[in-house]
Parts: sequence; structure tokens; C-alpha cells
Amino acid sequence: MHAPVEAKVEMRAGRPTLVIDGLPTAPLLYALTDSPGARWSWEEVPARNIALFAQQGVRLFLGMIFLEEMIGVDGRLDIALARRQVAGFLAAAGPDAKVMLRVHFHVPLAWGAENPDECVGYADGPAVPEERWGLVRVTGHDNDQPVRASFYSEKWREWARRYLTDFCGQLAATPEGDAVFGLQVAYGVYGEWHQFGFFCHDPDTGGAATRAFRRWLRNRYGSALELSAAWGRAGLTWEAVTAPDSAARERADLALLRDPAKQQAVIDYYTFLHEGLADAVIALAQTVREAWPRPIMTATFFGYFYCLFGRQAAGGHLAVARVLASPHVDALCASPVYTPGAMPPGGTGHSKSVVDAVRRAGKLWLDEHDRATSVTRCPWDPNFAGTIEDDVAVLRRNLLQAPTRGGGAWCFDFGIVAGTPAFARLGLVGWWDHPRLQAEIGRIRAVMASRHGRPYRRCADVLVLHDPWAFAHIASRRHDPAKMVFGVMPVSEVDPVSPLLTDGLVEALYRSGLIHDDALLSELPTLDLQPYKLVILATTPLLAAAQRTFLREHVAVDGRHLVLLGYAGWSDGRRVGAEVAGAWSGFTTRASEQPRPEQRLEVDGATETLSLKEAFVLPEFGPAERDDVLGRWANGATSALRRRTENATWWTFALPPNSPGTWRAIGRRAECAVVNEHDDTTLLGDGLLVVHSLAGGERTLRVPGGPTIRTTLPPRSTVVFDAESGEILLG
Repeated sequence: MHAPVEAKVEMRAGRPTLVIDGLPTAPLLYALTDSPGARWSWEEVPARNIALFAQQGVRLFLGMIFLEEMIGVDGRLDIALARRQVAGFLAAAGPDAKVMLRVHFHVPLAWGAENPDECVGYADGPAVPEERWGLVRVTGHDNDQPVRASFYSEKWREWARRYLTDFCGQLAATPEGDAVFGLQVAYGVYGEWHQFGFFCHDPDTGGAATRAFRRWLRNRYGSALELSAAWGRAGLTWEAVTAPDSAARERADLALLRDPAKQQAVIDYYTFLHEGLADAVIALAQTVREAWPRPIMTATFFGYFYCLFGRQAAGGHLAVARVLASPHVDALCASPVYTPGAMPPGGTGHSKSVVDAVRRAGKLWLDEHDRATSVTRCPWDPNFAGTIEDDVAVLRRNLLQAPTRGGGAWCFDFGIVAGTPAFARLGLVGWWDHPRLQAEIGRIRAVMASRHGRPYRRCADVLVLHDPWAFAHIASRRHDPAKMVFGVMPVSEVDPVSPLLTDGLVEALYRSGLIHDDALLSELPTLDLQPYKLVILATTPLLAAAQRTFLREHVAVDGRHLVLLGYAGWSDGRRVGAEVAGAWSGFTTRASEQPRPEQRLEVDGATETLSLKEAFVLPEFGPAERDDVLGRWANGATSALRRRTENATWWTFALPPNSPGTWRAIGRRAECAVVNEHDDTTLLGDGLLVVHSLAGGERTLRVPGGPTIRTTLPPRSTVVFDAESGEILLG
């Protein structure tokens, strides 16, 4: 065993850097899952895959541990299982390996049975107790309607903090604990801090959450009289406050928007849910910080924004800025986007979070790479098909996505439980248990390590603004459990526009050849806007008076282009409507029922048609004489405009462009750099240019402030260039 590891995240050369024992360390990990058969490091197949990654120079590993599995009937914590988990990694990878443990805070089943008032309640029906038999995945029922301790239960929080403190103290004093560089606090659906059952149900209406909500309201409003006025319910008392029912949560007043004058109770409830969720995460990270006797990296799943299945308010992370502001959290993590436009070859492979905000906050971003390979296929997609060449291309695209944004990644190996087409010959193998893929892991790790010491640079001149809190003002409906197919993206029946504003927009930008940064709307006053020629208001339906003034006086200046998408500015926090938007943007705006909502766009020769399946209330604009009409609805009404003013150019789109070509045309008009004229996923940052192409072919790649690279891309490939020299690093 080596001396006790000390780890921290600090800003070096413009990027959050994982520093272990004083040395910058490439943040690439191999991770075991929490599935039986694939989760214990000492077992045959996991140990083999740990060793394979170690042979490629990977020295960081991630394993799971559940507190409930270490607590005896006498209530005592026995950490032998955790010690054995760490020891297995060291035995397979070598004594200089470093381990991060994901610590889950699921309570024993008996705790839930004994404390029903401390558990999650569901607005649409009672919780369903589990019947466990055999080797079960503890998280397996998280997204059903399970009995789980509520995030808002003080009794659960005390339980979690007490056992976590004990766990840290015991483990840190062992030889195995000497190798632990990080602890990832995990709870909620799959440990990812989603509300339990959020796909198809409406949490949390339990006793603990209701009591916490009432306390939160007292702090917010001070008196029941003020609360009654805000909610429009005369005579309301604190004791009469309850969580909104499903009907209230699913009701929109105008298009997809809630009217604060009618639904402040629902808006308040979601605000409370997300602030309390963030506070639970921060409290556990702080417990690690205080209980571990030496510097350690604290990590958590948090910041999910894209690909939330239309359930951002029900189960996402609207209070991400609260976590980013905490000194107790060092690293944020997320699974990848699972949309059809992101995961397969030809897709974008991007993260679920607004990752540039994470970097600016000084936190390390860690992407989870859990894309199946052709080695063992995909356990939840029987139609998955691929080749080793496809696997290599996707591996490069996904793992190097994060470094271009100043972060890192881990490979999360479900392949061990996936089976293999050659089972009779091979048995169980990991997703990356193939010589080509292992060699590629080594090459990718070397590229990531080579970035350390170089100043981080990202030549983005497009800025995309998102407001996660907007989803407290946007209605969402539960998905029908009978129609849910695991691995298939469900579609929102209340809000057909937000997927275009989030997933559709970002996928188009990644494939446009433009280089964009993303940001939280709350960051806007602190951002250096000088590099950005094009600013996009994506999910920003709520704009307060100060934000509107800032946009007019500090963003729409110096010839910059400002693009308003969807219902941007339709609410000011008190009122909602087209006239609220028009009053600040200057565009004559109406809410129009579109019986056949089809928008045809033409921007400087680029054309695009977007349509919705059913009638919907959507923006319609009255063009002024000076305006360029860029889009029309099927009935001829105007759906998109461009207006030049003295200081800026304003654009407005009822439905956001989702075509890479349209965004290239908008970018050119704003004089933004276009790195790639083709619809390839094009990533630029940290001295790397990564181009993922399905069709391949001749390309001229123009790096801002760097070389012009003329090359021929193979089909279904990812080629990685040095952005400063133009040299091919991986091809």
C-alpha cells in the first residue's frame, strides 16, 4: 500500500484540474455498475476489465457501495464490503491505482416500513412496497413507484449524515482507504438525484415533504395573509397547505406556460422541491469534506438539463446554480444524452448538462460513457447493431467531448451483464474487452493527459442561454407506464416545443460547424460577452425586468446578433402572454392557435420545415416594414423575423431552427467562424479539433486563429486533430 492519497480540484491553466498528490491527473476512469454480476471488483469478469484498462494507463477507477448493505440488524456499520471493493481494484490494477466510491443512501426496506411518514408520497397513487428475492439491483425499482426515504426528511438526512460520517472515519483509517481519492454521494433514481418515479408519477407529496414545504413557505412569505394573496386563496392557513395534485401540475394556461397569477402554488412547490434537493446534495458533500481526515474529491450526479424526457421539473436539477456555488462539491457528473440524434454513429454524443457553466464555476465535469459496443451489444436494445469501427468512432467522439469543454469522463461497463452473441465461446465480457478498443482507450487517455500544462482555450463565438428554472413555469404530463419501453425516448404530450429548444437545438449546433458555449441565464451579468457575436435565448420564457434591461443595454450592442426562440420573454414572473414578450423585444407578437403547426424557414438560402403533430398555441409575428420575414406558418402567418437596429440584429423564431444548415446561415450572417461546412459533429477546445462524420469525404476545416486543414474523412469515423498544428492525433 502507498501513502494516503490526497486529492482536490483546482483551477490550473484555465480548467478545473484533478490534482492527486500534487500532480495533475487525466480524469479518465473505468467504472463498474451496480448490477449483480458486474459490480464487485474481485469477481472474475470485472477484475479482468479493470486490469485491461490499467494496462492502457488508466489509473482511476469507480465502484459502487450501498450503506444499507453494510448496516447490520444491530444498526452498526461494518465497512468490510467497502474495503473489499477497493482492494479488488488494487489487486487487479496494481497498488498505485486510485479509487472513487459511489456511496448510495438508499435506506433498508425495514426503515421505510417503520417510517412511512418520512417517505416519498406520490400525487397519483400510493407507493408500492418491494418484494426482494435473489440478487436484485437495489436501484432497479427507483423509477417505478417505490417506497423510498424522502429527500426532505430530516430523519433520513440525519441517518445519512451519521452513517456517512462513520463510514468516512472508518474507511480513511484503513490501508484500502489510503487509495480512495474521491467519494460520490448518490441517491434518487439510479443514484442520480432524480425524484423517485418521476417518469410516470408525481413526487413528492409525503409527510416529510409537506412539512418541509410549509417551513419553506413561512420563510418565503412570512405570513399566511401574504401567502393567501400570492396564491389567490383567501383564508389559507399554513396547516391547509398541501402539495399540488397531478391535475394542477399538468395544467398549462397559455400554450405550455403557467400563469403566475393562477398557478403560483405549483411554481412555489417546484421551487421548493429543487432547492431542497440541492441542499440535500450539498449537505452530504459537506459531510464527506468534514469527516474525511485529508483532502478528498467530492462528487455527485447533478446538473441534468438535456434529454430529461419532458420531465425537467418533475425529476431534473433546476437548482444547479445552487450546487455550483457550494464550496463543498468538487465534481459534477451525468449520464450521456440518449436521444436518437445523439447516441448512434453520426450523432453528437454530448452531455446532459450545461457543462460550460460547470467549468466556469471551477468544478470538474465528468461524463459517463455508457454507449454499448458490438462486443456484447445492448441489454435494453435488442436491435442494437454496430461494428468495431463504429465502436472506435463513438468512443473517441464521446470520451473527448468532455475535454474539449474542460472536463473528463468514465467508461461505465454494463457489457458484463449484457451477454454476447458468442456466449458459448466467450461467456461474459465487458463492453470494451477487445484489442482494438483497448488500444483506443490507451490512445485517448494519452491525448487527454497531453492537455495538462497547456492553457485551456475554447474559441466559441456563439453563446446559448438556458434557464433551468423555466421548467417550474412549464407544464408537463406523466408518461403512461403501459407505453413506456426502456431505452426508447418518450415524448411529452403537453410540451412539444421544449424538446426542440433543448435537444433539437444543441444537436443542430454541434453539427453546424459553429462553436458554442452554453450558460445559465443567471450567469449572464457575470459573463465576459466580448467573444460572442451571436447570443441565443433558448429556454428563457421567464425574463425579469432587470434581465430584459440587461439584454437590451449590454447584450444587444456592438453589432451583436440576438436570437429569441420559442416563448422567450413571454412571462415577467407576474404576467404571461404574447404582449409581455412584444413589449420588450419590439416585435409585434400574438398567441395564435395553429391547427396545422408547420413552420417553413428560409435563412440566406438555407431552408427547413418544422412541424408539430397536433394543434398548439404558438407565437405569430406582425412584421414591420424594416423586417425580413424568414418563416411562415402553413396558413401564411409570419413565424420568424429578422430586424436590424442601430446597435444589433434581432431574430425571433416561433419554433427554433433544428437544422445545422440553418444555424450555419445565421452564424455567417453574424460573422461567426464556421469550422466545418458539413453536418458533422464538430468539437473544438483545449487544443483539440474532433470531427465525427457519418458520410465522410473531403473537408476543409478552418480553426479560428489556427490552421486551415484540408483532409479526407473516412465514413463512420472520428478524427482528432491538434487544433494548433493541424496534425492528426487520432485518425
